[in-house]
Amino acid sequence: MVRNRTGKIAAKFAREWVRDLKKVKRRRRGTPDARPTRNASPARQASYQARREADRQQRNGRVNGTAEAVTTADGRHTAVSVSDGPDKIYPHHREVARALDSVPQNLRAPWHGNCALPQSLSKLLDRGIDLRGGAIGAARIRAPGNPGHGAHNPCCNSCKSLRNEFDLKEAL
Repeated sequence: MVRNRTGKIAAKFAREWVRDLKKVKRRRRGTPDARPTRNASPARQASYQARREADRQQRNGRVNGTAEAVTTADGRHTAVSVSDGPDKIYPHHREVARALDSVPQNLRAPWHGNCALPQSLSKLLDRGIDLRGGAIGAARIRAPGNPGHGAHNPCCNSCKSLRNEFDLKEAL
């Protein structure tokens, strides 16, 4: 330690040392799997919820598909869904159905309308929640031990029209 003439620790040294500790503490954000804070961006919240749902589906025995989450711009509302067959999907809201119908036939994905995103959007719209400016996160569901499990899954052509229609950001 550095002491001045009176035997006290030099104030300048102490201030710099404390300032450096505060900077390091402020920069620490944790692991990507850590639960987002209340003030986290909607994209971070959506991505976290999608990975969490993918993990839950994997524990229930599912080995393929996609889990998606939509979080509103204010970060207060999130809806999570999983891609499924036509017999198990949540019914589409009329605005979601209109946007899906506007996709040209040659650009539609083979699973058109059975994705998790239309279901998540429909759940929020049915509750009367405004989606504009929110964010979407998607995570792959794979078998246990597969390194691709929980990885980001980009929007298909069918879902890109929904993303653009509702002005949503895609979490990477």
